[in-house]
This record gives sequence, structure tokens and C-alpha cells, in this order.
Amino acid sequence: MIFDKMERLSQYRGLNANLDRLIDFTRAHGFETLKPGRNEIDGDNCWMNSNVAELAPANPVYERHLAYIDLQIPIDDGEIITVRPVEDLDWPPSDAETQFTEGPSGTPLDLAPGTFAIFFPGDAHNCGLSKAGQTRVRKLVGKARV
Repeated sequence: MIFDKMERLSQYRGLNANLDRLIDFTRAHGFETLKPGRNEIDGDNCWMNSNVAELAPANPVYERHLAYIDLQIPIDDGEIITVRPVEDLDWPPSDAETQFTEGPSGTPLDLAPGTFAIFFPGDAHNCGLSKAGQTRVRKLVGKARV
């Protein structure tokens, strides 16, 4: 997992070719230029979702991915995303690319405008927690196949 400021996003090029494409796309396009939903970059290898996510004061559901890296970028007020070591959670058997389980609160990341988070396959993350009572966040969620 990586949590950093947007001005340093390019320094993470070289970790994965599809993540490089996603980083380049992010640097070249603003949120306003993207259509809502999936914006194609390279088919199922990488794409960028532009969406509005619902937020709540609490959410016990964690997710992890098996084959994709997530790049999450808030546009508005941001959100809180909590993280836990994947081994701390009880994952039901599944071959699905995205897997879900419930668990206790983790370490919070204040995903504010001007920051980003990268979650690698296996990184347990819990999205959609509100800050200061807001109910929605505009965000970009990029996917890069490993």
C-alpha cells in the first residue's frame, strides 16, 4: 500500500507497466474531462472509473483484489479509508477477483484532495467512511492488472 501526495505520483512509475499507464493517464486528464463510469485506457489491463461514492460513518466491510492494483484519488472533501494487514481478517474462500469480509476498524488514512492511495493485490482496505458527516465523495478509482 502507498499513501502519498499527488505531486509525487509519478515517482511510483516503474512498479508495474499497467500502473505506469494509469499514472500517465491520471497526470494527463482532470476529473472534469472524464465521463462518469469507466474510462478506457487499455481494455482489461487498465482503466479509470470516475464516480460518486456513498459514504457512511462506519463500514465493517473490507475488500482485497487478487489481480488488480487500485489507485484511489479523491476529488471533493475526500474520505477515510482504513487498512489492516490481510492476515488480521477472516476471508471466506473465493476465486473472485474482488473479495470481501467484515472486520474491526483499522488504521485510518485521511484521503483528502491532493492525496492518493495505491492498494496492491492482497492489501485489505475499507473505503467509504465519511469525514465531518459528508455523505458522498467524487473520486477516481483506477485499475491496473498485475
